[in-house]
Amino acid sequence: MYAATTLINPATLANDDLSATYLENSREITDFRLVDHSGEPFDNADLQGQWTLLFFGFTHCPDICPMTLAELSRVHAMLEDEGRGDNVRTVFVTVDPARDTPERLEAYVTNFRDDFRGVTGALDDIDVLARDMGIAHIRHDEEGGTDYAVDHGASVLLVNPDGRFQAMFGSPHRAPEIVEDLKTIVDFHGSS
Repeated sequence: MYAATTLINPATLANDDLSATYLENSREITDFRLVDHSGEPFDNADLQGQWTLLFFGFTHCPDICPMTLAELSRVHAMLEDEGRGDNVRTVFVTVDPARDTPERLEAYVTNFRDDFRGVTGALDDIDVLARDMGIAHIRHDEEGGTDYAVDHGASVLLVNPDGRFQAMFGSPHRAPEIVEDLKTIVDFHGSS
């Protein structure tokens, strides 16, 4: 009886148990090609093998980006304190490649953690990944200058070790909630 009900009704992870939005059927991510802050290629293969927290933003952002990266730094510290930090990484993808050079990204992301990875590329290539992850952004530079803002989606996105979009953490971002959800999701996938 147990085997029959387990095979017929496999375990599921209820969104009611999470602050995050969990995608029961993870989504494939369209092939993309970008570059990281070290000048190394960054593509779909780089999203495999570990859990990845993706955040889209820009280095001139006055509030949500630095606050989110600070919270994600706390997430890593909390996971490490529990001996669970080895299988999660954070990637910051710029939506402002005109100003966010690899050098600028490196200085920015490593200010939060040495192991954070900044990613850039041509805007059309960034948009391939942003669209798949449900991230909209719009640049406000009506005057054509270099001092402009970029509105962008503020969700932190979780990619599973198979390189598929698995969950979304809405704002405001709070490290303790993200950590608890991450542990629940990772444990669920470890046992399923």
